[in-house]
Amino acid sequence: MDKHLFGHIRIPLKRIHIELTNVCEFNCLFCPKSLMKRSFGYMAKGLACRIVDEIAENGICEKVTFHVMGEPTLHPQFLDIVEHTLKRGVKIGLTTNGVSLGTETGRRLLDYPLHQIDISLQTPDAESFKLRKSKTISFDSYLRGVLRFFQSYQSKWPETTFKFRFLNTRFRKKGIEKKVGPVRVISSTEELRTTFHYWAGAIHDMMGVAPEDRRAALKGIESLVCHKWNVVEICPRVHFETYMLEDWGNAFDGSNVRDAWAGYCFGMRDHFGILFNGDVTLCCVDFDGNTAVGNLNNARLKEILSSEEVEKILKGFSRFRLVHPHCKHCLGSKSLAAWLLKPIISVTVLKALKPFFYKRTRLYS
Repeated sequence: MDKHLFGHIRIPLKRIHIELTNVCEFNCLFCPKSLMKRSFGYMAKGLACRIVDEIAENGICEKVTFHVMGEPTLHPQFLDIVEHTLKRGVKIGLTTNGVSLGTETGRRLLDYPLHQIDISLQTPDAESFKLRKSKTISFDSYLRGVLRFFQSYQSKWPETTFKFRFLNTRFRKKGIEKKVGPVRVISSTEELRTTFHYWAGAIHDMMGVAPEDRRAALKGIESLVCHKWNVVEICPRVHFETYMLEDWGNAFDGSNVRDAWAGYCFGMRDHFGILFNGDVTLCCVDFDGNTAVGNLNNARLKEILSSEEVEKILKGFSRFRLVHPHCKHCLGSKSLAAWLLKPIISVTVLKALKPFFYKRTRLYS
């Protein structure tokens, strides 16, 4: 697809994250919800529709993803916004914790053909589910609701891509554990493969997958290792993905971080975020709006993305220089050795290796 400039960014981007709300029924220990300084709220429906309209009229991204913080399905007009987005011809990616999928919202969502649904299982068993601090739903009820929805939706809309996301905690994050206690989910290659075998078996049985296709999927699972990002397709358009436990840009480490001397980021290069209050942020990891470069209640997207500030930030990234103070903190490190090496690693991984692995992975290619 041909790229061209929209303000200072080259479009179309892979996605734009739209946070319909930062409210969530979970209080996960591995999530920075407890650290947020901004208030809780919901994006006005009119604002959400205006954002979608500008995206549609200018072809700014390949899809919108309803998620930054919070659970998008809790927005009281969630399905109205979904319907408007689809009518404007914009593809939708939904990232959900899965609770609402077993409710009336999930049943009504069956009427809408989304491009992709990411279900953040994260904690795939009853013991690890305790990390989510749920006061409203048991693990068994949660599991039944997710799997019933998946079976019904996949049967009706087989072209929709599903991604089940699991949390991989092989490397401990001491900053997080110092604040909230031990956070351990999948923590070894053996545990990763065992977990994926179990979940793949449940989905294969549900979908009636042929024996030869099961064997191919299980062979893929046996090639996975725990210490990295993994994606495996277990049947057509159904993927499992592991995410390493992260500290959300050193959010849990407070002020004991050395600002990065260099680095690279995909912010404003393949995505950016829009928070429920209209703030436009550089990336989806900025959970507290520290990198806001404008607000859509006061300006249109093109005006914000044409600003001098955005231009300086993008020019900095192109030279592996970090302009925004929060970017320096996000990519910073506590130890001197990590401070020296992390920028080199971020440039190597994000600039060179990640696009290479994306091209080799059907989910992203």
